[in-house]
Amino acid sequence: MLSVVQIFERLNPDAPDNSRISIVPAPDSTRAVNRGGTSVDLRLGRWFRSFRQSQDRYYPLYHSTEKQRSTHRPMNTKEHFVPFGEEFVLHPNRFVLGVTLEWLSLPADLSGYVTGKSSLGRHGLVIETAAGIHPRFSGCLTLELANVGEVPLVLSPGMEVCQIFLHETAAADSGTVGTFSGRRKPSVELPKKDEIFDRLHGRTVDDSPAE
Repeated sequence: MLSVVQIFERLNPDAPDNSRISIVPAPDSTRAVNRGGTSVDLRLGRWFRSFRQSQDRYYPLYHSTEKQRSTHRPMNTKEHFVPFGEEFVLHPNRFVLGVTLEWLSLPADLSGYVTGKSSLGRHGLVIETAAGIHPRFSGCLTLELANVGEVPLVLSPGMEVCQIFLHETAAADSGTVGTFSGRRKPSVELPKKDEIFDRLHGRTVDDSPAE
């Protein structure tokens, strides 16, 4: 795992292209290095996506037939833009998608993961983010924010909301960079077609729904 010093060495514009990390806007290097450790804090962005109440009795997380795919309505969501200086109130037992303010780009030999900040978690804010960051990822990180406390929480764009840890991995010369790479706003998508799932349900690959 990279130390904070090693992370900022790779953030240096003079670092080799094949090992350089990009975080825009750049984090405060003096503050991070003085604190020590192995993580860099990221800030909350200005885009949110909330989930509206639905009349559907349930929502399937995998469409096992073409009929389900074509007839089931997408989950009802609403996009919010919150300017700096304004706030988003997250009520108890509610869930919202947010994004990091920073645009992150990793080289082929680095991967990482995201966690919440303990100071926020102790107030009931859980950062249930899909933690893994693949090599060559580029984009704003989507954050799944849940209030598991008893009182409403005020979220302010620009506040430090999570932290990333980075570690070296075998260089990824090819392959996908992940479904959500290149995003600036939070989005909602179902998992893609799974051939093993289809076979477990007694369906051949040719019978599986089209993408």
